[in-house]
Amino acid sequence: AAALVKAGIPALPYHAGLDPAVRARNQDRFVNEDGLVMVATVAFGMGIDKPDVRFVAHLDLPKSVEAYYQETGRAGRDGKPSVAWMAYGLADIVQQRRMIDESTGSDTFKRVSIGKLDALVALAETPHCRRQHLLGYFGEAARAARCGNCDNCLSPPSITDGTVIAQKLLSCAYRTGQRFGAMHLIDVLCGRTTDKVRQFTHDKLSVFGIGADLNDKQWRAALRQIVAQGHLRADSD
Repeated sequence: AAALVKAGIPALPYHAGLDPAVRARNQDRFVNEDGLVMVATVAFGMGIDKPDVRFVAHLDLPKSVEAYYQETGRAGRDGKPSVAWMAYGLADIVQQRRMIDESTGSDTFKRVSIGKLDALVALAETPHCRRQHLLGYFGEAARAARCGNCDNCLSPPSITDGTVIAQKLLSCAYRTGQRFGAMHLIDVLCGRTTDKVRQFTHDKLSVFGIGADLNDKQWRAALRQIVAQGHLRADSD
């Protein structure tokens, strides 16, 4: 919130660490004032009656499609166009997995939670209509193949055959022992002789340097797609 205010954007914070009186005052201002940004944890918004919220941004990955649907549903309750936006990376998936693995829940709870997380990643990574994907998750059928409103409909991503890319990634993950993070795999694929690569003699592997034709951003995108399709799983260790 402080960074937004410094940039000239009116904003207020809302989180458990704030004094209750400050939280109540900030909430009251948000409900009654226009043009005010609330930077908050997921606890904010439950029961808040503000129909003209125009923009909901997630800077942390929600725990499930259900949570994402509920939280983004706080925008546009007056029926007017609104925007939901989310930023995330592989590190967020790992963090969520760690929270699940370290929870005191039963094995069944953890298995269900991981399934819900996988479903959310699949929604985030789909190259197709997000509304259609979302409705399908809840067992409903879309009236049209494209909604015409989501980012994938408004600006369709280019789709290429990623078979060879996936083969390289999976081979690299397997040959390095299936215990290294995304950045290390990318270093090996791109042929970088980092201290860690040399330490584990991964510069001697057949996969070393076979992915130098792609940059880091492209490899991270490929990794997210492979994780979303269930071919790799982000581990919390």
